[in-house]
Amino acid sequence: MPSLPAILTTTFALDRLTEFAAPLSPRALRSMLIPVFGDDLPATCYQQLHNAMRDGTLVNPVHQIGTQALGKASYDNATRIIHLHPEVIETARQQPEAACELATILLHEFGHHLDNVLRQDYAPRLANGRASVAEDATFEEGARFANLFSNIEPINPGKLTVARLCTRDRDTHLQVGHQALQRFIRLSQDEHAQHADTQDGSHEGFSAGGGNKDRPDQSWGHGSIEEDLKYAGFNEKQRRAIYFGNWLRDFSQLLDPKLVRATNAPKDFPAKLSREVLTQLVDLLALRSFPSLQSTPEERSHYVVTPQMLGVYRPSEHIDNPYTPTPSNFDPRTIDEDFEAPIAQDDPLLQVDPKKSMKRHIFTSVDYMCERLRDAMSSGPTPQGLREFGAALHVLEDYFAHSNYAELSLRKMGHDHVLPWTGKTDCTHGWPVVTGMFSGTDVIASLAEPMARVLFKTSGSFENITPGQRADSELALLILLRDHPDPKWQAYLQTSLEVRDILADIPGFNGLRLASWIIDSPIRNTQDLIKMGYQALINLVGNTVDDIQTLRKDNPNTSGSTNPTHSQLAKDHDVHPLHTLAVLMARVAVRNVGLAMYKHWQGGRLLDPRVVARSYFTHPNDSDWQDELVSVWASEHSEAIEQAGKASIFDKSPGHERPYVDTSVWDRLRGLFI
Repeated sequence: MPSLPAILTTTFALDRLTEFAAPLSPRALRSMLIPVFGDDLPATCYQQLHNAMRDGTLVNPVHQIGTQALGKASYDNATRIIHLHPEVIETARQQPEAACELATILLHEFGHHLDNVLRQDYAPRLANGRASVAEDATFEEGARFANLFSNIEPINPGKLTVARLCTRDRDTHLQVGHQALQRFIRLSQDEHAQHADTQDGSHEGFSAGGGNKDRPDQSWGHGSIEEDLKYAGFNEKQRRAIYFGNWLRDFSQLLDPKLVRATNAPKDFPAKLSREVLTQLVDLLALRSFPSLQSTPEERSHYVVTPQMLGVYRPSEHIDNPYTPTPSNFDPRTIDEDFEAPIAQDDPLLQVDPKKSMKRHIFTSVDYMCERLRDAMSSGPTPQGLREFGAALHVLEDYFAHSNYAELSLRKMGHDHVLPWTGKTDCTHGWPVVTGMFSGTDVIASLAEPMARVLFKTSGSFENITPGQRADSELALLILLRDHPDPKWQAYLQTSLEVRDILADIPGFNGLRLASWIIDSPIRNTQDLIKMGYQALINLVGNTVDDIQTLRKDNPNTSGSTNPTHSQLAKDHDVHPLHTLAVLMARVAVRNVGLAMYKHWQGGRLLDPRVVARSYFTHPNDSDWQDELVSVWASEHSEAIEQAGKASIFDKSPGHERPYVDTSVWDRLRGLFI
């Protein structure tokens, strides 16, 4: 990384707040900030805040650049310092468009600071000297504060100065266009960010990344694993572009044969949706999930999700076992030719290779991975090349997350009580490497939940109506209703939006709406059309209940089967005792393949990324790269190893079966709007 900025000077967030509050009375200011900081703060707190801004005595927090920041940035409530990671600053300096992210971070962290001031300095004290209100607002007040400015026009529109960077050799003034900033805030500080909890001790962070944010050292998703690519030389924007390709492979699973309506079939909304509609929904979600990659029309053109880019669910792209427990004559290619052909139960791909001690279908996925690596190598570090690289890494990471590689690695090190999740076979190492069968409902539910949160969110904050501007839920409904057999629903929504646009042009319209919103906010209900769109996502989950559930009562550790289910093996979530072990191995593999690709794109030819990636697809008894890592991990995780040896959660009593769908996912999904 180039030499880091020495000093960052900024009053950007303070200036925006002061400008916003100047024409407001204390009562009006309180009404605008209650949705941000909560209604537990007495009116006197906002009166004091109003006075401080009027008198110019509201203190701006100190901004420091350093690696002590939690993630990209964090605010320390104890010291009242905003810590900014050097990479955020360097990216903003080198890429002017990235200054939108820096500006959003400054607003976000200033929101934490303002909440701290309101609660610690302005709130009344009890007799014992303690504050009379909670120490922190509920959920993410930083994201809510930043989001407030997504609809507030500055007095002087155009370029806004975000900060001044003073380095040893020059001074730089970072600026952003106010419309680009509003768009970035709207996309990145959405409902999901506003309900995150990023507090760690006295520090409150900036919402970002994959995995469980409450357990950053124990929970990793595809996105957080690929952050390791920074050690291979990839900058932040490149890593996001790589993750985009990985993310697309996850969401291609929504296009399951049970969900997709054939082109020539009659419309059956919401039971089935067309491939085009599902793809357009994913495109809208991608626009919201990857705003920093699509801040200009030219950039957007590279990231529009097309049917060809997204594809459909194909077991080979996810290293899934294509075994079908109850075969039928149905060929999914009659719905769409891009689906894979069904596999007969005696197909050689379902057998174990006796020399390699691995299911043969795994190497179909390896071939797919190498094809994506080949395309990435030839495309270079372009949006397409980075996307193809991410698609390849999806398979590599899933090998450790969706197979029994971690279990067999522990057994290799002497932990024989760890369950292998497969029966013994006539192969070199006895216990073969296997992967799970696609478990439609669990996977689809995990994808439908974030989609519902983003596209059909219930908003707790007021937003001005701008003629022609559409909320995410409205855009999603306009897409979904294309598949409704009765065109009147789409026409009704379109007409309603057009009438609203006309009303929004009337002077004072948004002011009247704001007054109404403040009065009615406790009793706002979800609209029927929003529920209709949400119901379509519920159907995505319900329609994927398949024959895999009949195998839930089968325990491969005792039955001798080599066909475990996805749920029996999947280590994607931190509730699995071997989650962190699988992640550590995936991180090593991703970093090394990333280094090979980075050097290839730089002109080096000593390492072929395909050869490096393929080398990880072995039985753990045939490789030693992971031995020390597994040994060290095992020495620190004796309880997790003990849990990995218990099959009690999979045992079935006669007449009782484990629920097919993770009820926590169902409850969260249903609870979004009910």
